[in-house]
Amino acid sequence: MSENILEIRHLGKSFGTHEVLRDIDFTVKKGDVISIIGASGSGKSTLLRCVNLLETPSSGQILYHGTDVAGRGVNAPEYRSHVGMMFQSFNLFNNMSVLKNCMVGQMKVLKRSKEEARQQALKYLEKVGMAPYINAKPRQISGGQKQRVA
Repeated sequence: MSENILEIRHLGKSFGTHEVLRDIDFTVKKGDVISIIGASGSGKSTLLRCVNLLETPSSGQILYHGTDVAGRGVNAPEYRSHVGMMFQSFNLFNNMSVLKNCMVGQMKVLKRSKEEARQQALKYLEKVGMAPYINAKPRQISGGQKQRVA
């Protein structure tokens, strides 16, 4: 049985009287890859913004390894250092190579050494098929390749 990384229980979000999310439940287990699909305006972005604590849920729980992170007193930056979000629109640093784009956040946010950040970046660039492009600048790769780098 796989470990539950993230559990969303009865999540709700309203903006005034407009209910955007109602009674959302799902679980993400270790190794899962999740896609959220739906019509424009159906609440996909709001759901992800709640999960990443960029919005405060109106009701329900967000359990990360069993701990409710939607409650008061949670260190949101610490939580976000473990739970990432890929935005539809993204920006890479045009003056940096693919490899450096993948290293800079690790060094600034996670305080990793340059070598540790390099090793992690290379590992994941290999996983997504971008290792041959480590020296390329964003203007030299396709939109899909940029998405994989991001």
